Amino acid sequence: MPRFVYTARDRQGERHTGDLTARDRRAALQHLHTQGLSPISVEEQSGAEAPAAGPAKSATPRRKDTTPPPRRGGVKLPMRILLQFSVDLRDLLSAGMTLGGSVQKLSKQSGDPRRSEVLKQVHEDIVQGKSLSEALEKHPRSFPDFYVSLVRAGEASGRLRDALENAVRHYERAAAAREQVVAALVYPCIVAVFGLLVIIGCMIFVIPKFTDIFMDLEQALPLPTRMLIFLSDFVLRYGWVVLLLTVFFIVAFQRWRKTPAGRFSWHKFLLRVPVFHRMIRSAAYANFARTLSNLLVNGVPVLKALDIVKKTANNAVLEREIGTLKERVTDGSSLSRPLAESGVFPELFTDMLSVGEEAGRVPESLAQIARRYDDELNRNIKLVTTVIEPVLMIFIAGGVAFVAISMLLPVFQLTQGLR
Repeated sequence: MPRFVYTARDRQGERHTGDLTARDRRAALQHLHTQGLSPISVEEQSGAEAPAAGPAKSATPRRKDTTPPPRRGGVKLPMRILLQFSVDLRDLLSAGMTLGGSVQKLSKQSGDPRRSEVLKQVHEDIVQGKSLSEALEKHPRSFPDFYVSLVRAGEASGRLRDALENAVRHYERAAAAREQVVAALVYPCIVAVFGLLVIIGCMIFVIPKFTDIFMDLEQALPLPTRMLIFLSDFVLRYGWVVLLLTVFFIVAFQRWRKTPAGRFSWHKFLLRVPVFHRMIRSAAYANFARTLSNLLVNGVPVLKALDIVKKTANNAVLEREIGTLKERVTDGSSLSRPLAESGVFPELFTDMLSVGEEAGRVPESLAQIARRYDDELNRNIKLVTTVIEPVLMIFIAGGVAFVAISMLLPVFQLTQGLR
């Protein structure tokens, strides 16, 4: 029987190297999994066979590597690329390929060059004996703390494929929620911008020609027509000033929003803005519950999980409350009580979490909360699109009607004078 030299990680994250005999590579991988080890690489030793057939035996661990990896930074990978990487790696590991071989295979695939470059570096670290989580941790911009924590927990429990499956489900739901929100806002924005451009175009190109004709008539113009001519003249004379001021205020607003105080004030406003606040709140609650549930299910300690959830909240108000929650949990408090006292999370959210704590099923309760607010997000998106589209159409139609009527009133007045 062939002999295989392997490198693997145990449930405590320590690296083991040794050799074993097995019928083939798949049998060797299966044996390592039954021993609670996560294979990093398994290579057949050329020209070496075991003296006798029998059950595969692993050698005594030769070396341990517990040095924390340095953090590089790297490039930022979009969520869709991270999701596709998780799906591909899960499928290759399920097919029996080693971790190192899987990452090497993915690094050679055509597609986004950023992904290929990052995966080449990850493969180099794995070949040198690093675990997958240690290799990913060197690229914090490419692989967020949430992803690395799931992988590390999967390695520690010997269930890396399950951890990747959880990551796939998480990012699929997060991507679906983001796409729904964007889709709900894209159409109204396009309609509003197009309508505004049409009105500005009329002010610049159409109305000045009619103005010359009306002035030649030497008669008093109706009030709407005089207002429209004034607006057109203002746009022609001072439109560039308005444009510069608009750009200035946008840049100033963006800089203010990046400051701690500005970011907190802006996110607080988003949670209260009319019409859209229900949609924004539902997305934030679902993301919080889903992320925390996935981390707890995969064995991440609650304090570490709260740190990661705080980084993925994308809302300064929620981040502050999560920081307070972590301090309270450190003091021995439950999760639901500080959330209820914050006034940010709804009563239904904290009540469902409290029931889960009493039953000792906090991760399951958080998963149920995430599903509940995902459904609420879908309903809120439908409500927003149902309300905002006719409102925008009314405003745009009103603007176009005002321009048309203001241009036609002098014509009607002239016709009546001729009669």
